[in-house]
Amino acid sequence: MFETSVDTAYVWVAVGAVSVAVLGVVTQLPTSAPPDGGAAATTIDEVATGPPGSVATRELHASEWSLAGRQLGLRSESGTVHETLLRPVVPAVSDNLETVLDGRKPSAVFDSPDAFERATERAATGRERWRSAPDRLTARHVAWGGVDVTLVG
Repeated sequence: MFETSVDTAYVWVAVGAVSVAVLGVVTQLPTSAPPDGGAAATTIDEVATGPPGSVATRELHASEWSLAGRQLGLRSESGTVHETLLRPVVPAVSDNLETVLDGRKPSAVFDSPDAFERATERAATGRERWRSAPDRLTARHVAWGGVDVTLVG
C-alpha cells in the first residue's frame, strides 16, 4: 500500500529539472519596461507638424538612441523599440545645430540660409547609428530663408 514505485524517482527528477528551467527563465526577465518610444515619437511629431517656432521636451528613459530620417530607435537594458515619425527630422549632431536646437536663431549661428541648409543636409544624410541617449529629448521646428526643418537632440 505504501510501496514506492521505481517510476516515482523519475517523476521527482523531472519535476526538479522543470523547476530549475522555470527559475532560469524567470531570473532572465527584464525588471522594467522598454523605453516609451511612442511618447517620444508623438512629441517629435507634434513639433514637426506644428508651426515654426514650436518646441517640446520629453524625458527619455533609454541608454542609447538612434535617429535618421523618419526612424527613431530607443534602447535600454529592458529592450529596444523603433518608431516611425510622420515627417523626416534632422538630428542636431553638430555644435551649430545644437545651438539652434537650444534656442538661438539660425541667423546668429550661420552666415546664410544656404549654410544652414547645408548643415541640416549633412546631419540628415548621416547613417543611423546608436549614440548615448540624453536625459531629455528636445525637438524644435525651425524655419529660416526657405529652410524648414525640425531639429531633434
